[in-house]
Amino acid sequence: MEHLVLIQEVGAYSERQYNRQDGQTEYFKSRGVVMKHGSDTFYGEMTGDYASKNRETEYDPNIPHVVRGNWKHRTWQDQQGQTRHENMFYITDIQTL
Repeated sequence: MEHLVLIQEVGAYSERQYNRQDGQTEYFKSRGVVMKHGSDTFYGEMTGDYASKNRETEYDPNIPHVVRGNWKHRTWQDQQGQTRHENMFYITDIQTL
């Protein structure tokens, strides 16, 4: 997916340690971004190497950007046994126009 957006907010870069299924230690790298497209406001995350490469990048909120990424869906059960759904946008590229 590709959209023309205004970037409203960019979170701090973060690394969270976790253990893979094979027992090896890994780090989940991420940086969140709040974007506006028309009347829609949505949140997406840069992850992995892309987040690491852009940990210090500044984004001007007054300049349109082209954002590319993928939507993912997950389903889970809450504490009351209700099925819940979540959509998440994973950013693969951001470019200034």
